[in-house]
Amino acid sequence: MKIFFIGIIVLMILFVGGFAVLIAFVIKKSTTPKTKEFIEDERNKMRQNVLQKRKKLAAHKTEMYREVTDAMTYNYTKAVTYAKISGFIYNENRKPVVAFERIERGMNTKGHLVAMTKKQTFLFEFTGLAATFYCDNALLGSFDTSGTIYDANQQAIGHAKHPIKASFHVDFFKRTHHRLGEGLFPLTLNGRKLATINVSPNYDDIAYDFTVSSVFDGLGFGTPIITLTDTPTKEEENWLLAFAIFETAFHGNWLIP
Repeated sequence: MKIFFIGIIVLMILFVGGFAVLIAFVIKKSTTPKTKEFIEDERNKMRQNVLQKRKKLAAHKTEMYREVTDAMTYNYTKAVTYAKISGFIYNENRKPVVAFERIERGMNTKGHLVAMTKKQTFLFEFTGLAATFYCDNALLGSFDTSGTIYDANQQAIGHAKHPIKASFHVDFFKRTHHRLGEGLFPLTLNGRKLATINVSPNYDDIAYDFTVSSVFDGLGFGTPIITLTDTPTKEEENWLLAFAIFETAFHGNWLIP
């Protein structure tokens, strides 16, 4: 009997030790900085995937930043060392207008997002809540964790501070979902309030089959992300579109909480 218990203890130690080694491996693998070659190869594959999705996008008749809503459908993949989401964002007429793919890894939510409309391509690099925006292979600018926006020359040109990222649900007779923080926030650029950004719902909190009809009819999503408060310049239109896409494709689903 004593030998039996010793055997059980040894097995438990081996199991716990093996599990600890596995956890250590995953943490090391996911937090080790990737080489430039690795990142560029990954982005090229993402671009090719999104290019295929782009063929399904509908043409738009108004300014593109007006078309983007909080309605999206997507596929989610959780691997050992990264998480990926790939899908479409829709306009109010339930037509796909943005195709995207996003990959992130590590404890500090480091990753990138490739998004395409019929005419433009965007790349977003992000770490936590700080991000850099590229439009058609040119640096558009960035914003830091305080919400300060910088142009391509690193000059501060505006502000957009996203509300707190926290949400929860309550189960009684039916499930209800709550998201802390304001439902919208201002975007200021070049010395004036340019627009209001509507906060995307957190899809990750919702146990739902995300088809187009379920997103619009079942959940009641489909609200435009951008509400203008001033007339934008051509460059500011790119900022508006970039923020609209980022709001839905990034803040709409938190791959790594």
